[in-house]
Amino acid sequence: MRIIKSHYLNDGKSFNDGRPVDLIRIEEEKDFDTLLTNIISSNYYDGSYFNHHIDYQEGRIKFDAFYLVSILKSFKPKSVLELGCGRGDVLFLEGLVPKIKVRGIEISRDVIKTIWPPLEGKVDCGDIIEVCKEYDSQKITFDTFCAFDLWEHLLPRKLHDYIDSLVALAEKDALFFFSFPAFGEDKVFGEIFPLEFEENREKFNARSPFDFLIVESMKPLIPVKGHLIWAHTEWWQEQFKHHGLVRSESLEKNIHRYFDEHLYYARKSFYIFHLDTPQARRRINRLLRNSPTLFNKWKILVQQQEIIRRFEESKRRSVINFEELKSTINHAEVFMIADVKKQIERWTWKSLEQNKIGRLIRFLLSRIERLADEYFDNYIKKFKKRHYWL
Repeated sequence: MRIIKSHYLNDGKSFNDGRPVDLIRIEEEKDFDTLLTNIISSNYYDGSYFNHHIDYQEGRIKFDAFYLVSILKSFKPKSVLELGCGRGDVLFLEGLVPKIKVRGIEISRDVIKTIWPPLEGKVDCGDIIEVCKEYDSQKITFDTFCAFDLWEHLLPRKLHDYIDSLVALAEKDALFFFSFPAFGEDKVFGEIFPLEFEENREKFNARSPFDFLIVESMKPLIPVKGHLIWAHTEWWQEQFKHHGLVRSESLEKNIHRYFDEHLYYARKSFYIFHLDTPQARRRINRLLRNSPTLFNKWKILVQQQEIIRRFEESKRRSVINFEELKSTINHAEVFMIADVKKQIERWTWKSLEQNKIGRLIRFLLSRIERLADEYFDNYIKKFKKRHYWL
């Protein structure tokens, strides 16, 4: 393992502006072990890591978690396991619904001390494989798994052991919702992370993990953000496929269509996998039949803000920026109403051209359209009133 001087590509993509950079050259497998030892022994994943890289603010939920939970809600989960859950922003919001069981695994003892009080006893600190073995011995299973920016921190040689440990806990209809930096052009979300250094081009083209990592710290030597695995999107997909996990591109596209506007660019590099079982395929088909629409998304957002508001009222404390939340929901409502009204118009008139039908039929159809609009407007008012919005 050695340090080399290099520079970003200068192709105008993402951060590629030609600036100089120090790179760690990985020369053998044990170099990853050395880097991980440096990370752990220096207490790299302490509270300052989460404040600096994850942007935690004391007593305030990251707004990103609100959108991730809204996506998870669209999967209709009954039991959720989050890997690398940090202080538990996502699990906290997800767990406010009593009928959803939540558990989390986190390696940082520092951040565990700051978990949200409702999660006490629901987040386990330790190595993912060991904790999953303990769950397995207790016959604890889950129908939904999530991990956001976790996989790239793990040892490449142990990656398959980690995936195995999850599959062992999966219900037959389980879904897996993961996001991580995947390089290259993806067939669903496009190119979020382009190739950054010429030194990695050979492995990029070969669809293999990269040998060159950005330096964050020299003493001890630590790669940027503690990332050990950088690889092409196709390589990542193959790793999960090796364990029988099937990528649901159709469901991913639906989520991108309705939630991309709320996600920061790196979060859009996400994947949804499922087991190759009849139960999982049925679950996917149900979700696709009732796939997110602007109307369904708006309802999820409203219901989620009601849950948060009830918690805040019970604890007499604020945990999220409600002005930003209200603005988000109002924005979603405007587009949802326009979309539904357009559908009502299409449903009423179908393929008929108004100037080619009789006056009486045109009057009746106009009346039907107006009644449908009024019914929808009343439904929205009642729904908002029921959910603390008015």
